[in-house]
Amino acid sequence: MITGNDGYQNIFLARELFTVLFDNTANSILTICPASVILLGDHTHYNEGVLISVCIDKYWISLMRKRKDKEITIASTETNNISRFNLNELEEKSDDQFKLLKGLLKILKDEGKLQHGFDCVVSSSVPECIGLGSLAAQQVGFLNCIKKLFSLDLNDEKLLSIVRRNELNHIGKISNIAHHYTVQHGKEKKIFVMDLRTKEHKTISFGNDEYSLVICDSGERIIDPQKICNERIEECEIGVKGLRLYIWGIKNLRDIKMEFLHQHIHMLPKRIFDRVLYNVKERIRAEEAIKYMRKKSLLEFGRTILDSHNDLSEDYDLSNEHCDYLVKESTKIGGVLCSKMISCSPIRSTFNIVADGKVDQYINEIKNSYNQKFQKQLKTHVVKLSSGAKKIIFKDFELSLQ
Repeated sequence: MITGNDGYQNIFLARELFTVLFDNTANSILTICPASVILLGDHTHYNEGVLISVCIDKYWISLMRKRKDKEITIASTETNNISRFNLNELEEKSDDQFKLLKGLLKILKDEGKLQHGFDCVVSSSVPECIGLGSLAAQQVGFLNCIKKLFSLDLNDEKLLSIVRRNELNHIGKISNIAHHYTVQHGKEKKIFVMDLRTKEHKTISFGNDEYSLVICDSGERIIDPQKICNERIEECEIGVKGLRLYIWGIKNLRDIKMEFLHQHIHMLPKRIFDRVLYNVKERIRAEEAIKYMRKKSLLEFGRTILDSHNDLSEDYDLSNEHCDYLVKESTKIGGVLCSKMISCSPIRSTFNIVADGKVDQYINEIKNSYNQKFQKQLKTHVVKLSSGAKKIIFKDFELSLQ
């Protein structure tokens, strides 16, 4: 189900541009894929952690129709950029706005799964500050569209593994498969839980009728966020190597117990110890939060999210004055369950779980407070929990939702 107006608006924009460029939308396929936000488990994904995430009603749209030749056209409603190329011209890495999509096509072509070209329009309502959750929606939606269009023999696991390979090629180890699974399998009004060691995943009711997510977007760009995240990955890997000297059989930080870690506090440099400490605490937090959600203990669930932000700031050194201020001030405002920075975003931003009756009040207060503190305007986005990727078929201009 599509929630909010953004999804329908982007479908309209995609159809409009597609019609301008390619005459009509008859016999075309469209996918609508929600972006995702990690609530807990940030930065434990490269240590087989437990992650809690949600789909939000900000979407990536892919609308395409196959061709009989090998020519491919991809156009964007946001930028009006158009890229035209031949399927056989995918040997080199692309450096334009469609590079992730071209990377997916390269993998499919190399595996012999793609033989013909297509015309495509993409459209997005996802704020840039969502970060990796937007990249996941873009690729998973696009690949689902390709799968349907060409009747490819791709089960969900294989499809998401292609997205994972593509991200490793383009953004490295910060790629987070929890995002991929969330946007593919997420359910409306539910949080998504995934154990990256076992690949098991499930959904738990959240009570979306009572709360909204409010995204606070500072507009402050982070210089080379990929480099910063990769530094944290390397620091954690150093920690694992050091701890292996004292206990046999450690694969990664998923295997580290808190008691063992504190017993060896002097065996690691403080910086490395802090990174490891955050990972161990965050895994424990995620496991506790699942229990709270099952018991409908939202206050305790919110507390774990706030604790997670504080440790991201102190132990993992990923926050800054702006995000810390937004979190601190947000939690003083009535109706706010919790507040936390968005990890792996190119822009300093936070998500806030706010009671529906208090959303307008919260937005007014936090915008005024932020402006007084930093003399800057704060942008906000109100979102609801959505469901995973959907396919739409256009036949003779009639709409069918699957």
